[in-house]
Amino acid sequence: MASAGFLLLTLAVLNSAWSSQGYGFVEIHCKTQNIGQYEQESRLDCVIHYSKEVEDPEIVTVIWKKEGVEELLKYNHGELTSLPGYSFAEPSWNNKNVNVSLLIHKTAVKDEGVYTCYVFTNSGFNKNQTRLSVTAKYRVPTIQPQPQDIDLNTDGSLTCKSTGYPKGRLSWFDKDNKPWLDQPEVKVLKTKNGLFILSSTLKIQGGSAFSQYTCKVFNARGDEEAEKSFTVQNKSSAEGHGQGAEGTKGSKDSNMILDTMIVASVLVVGSLIVGLLL
Repeated sequence: MASAGFLLLTLAVLNSAWSSQGYGFVEIHCKTQNIGQYEQESRLDCVIHYSKEVEDPEIVTVIWKKEGVEELLKYNHGELTSLPGYSFAEPSWNNKNVNVSLLIHKTAVKDEGVYTCYVFTNSGFNKNQTRLSVTAKYRVPTIQPQPQDIDLNTDGSLTCKSTGYPKGRLSWFDKDNKPWLDQPEVKVLKTKNGLFILSSTLKIQGGSAFSQYTCKVFNARGDEEAEKSFTVQNKSSAEGHGQGAEGTKGSKDSNMILDTMIVASVLVVGSLIVGLLL
């Protein structure tokens, strides 16, 4: 860290001296805002621009730093060093390549923040900053009933959970897709990798007129990202239908037996009459 600070101080002093002589003709243009997807590659774009007076420019040193973090990448007089997961965006980068963009191979929440790119060339020194924001799309919610065999005639609850970043919100909707009037509190838990787990528990009273409930998750911008529905069963009604079905089947069986008995009786009586006549 001390050597890096000394190097930057030296570059700044040299640049000041060279600028006073009219040789500081280097600018770094960086994209101000960058959005990276969680666990995907993120690119921080920075390109060197030389003035027309510069002939045969050559890059001597490039340093990428993040606020509060040691050097992520450093190229110094032909020697390139970097932390795991960071590299130049240009695979075949060399000291003539003006594209000094930084590539983050597997973006994490901790990568969010402000980055500074320092460049020292044979024509002068300059630096610029860029910011990275990280997003993780919220997963399809899960709904856990309590008790497990909840039905319309008993009290219970439904707990909805979803994970993503940055902090979003959960909302409940009825079977007609209308927002629940009394939205329950949304609890937020931060995981070790920086993602947020959103949790919301909806209380259900026995005898409720609603049988279907939908939980929707919205991102930090307020856009809906996913939803999950849950249907509470009406056990007493299902059992009643079962008994009714069984009753219908018994009735059919009884009718069949009765018809058989009637036919048999007719046959017996007919046989007796025919015998008497003979």
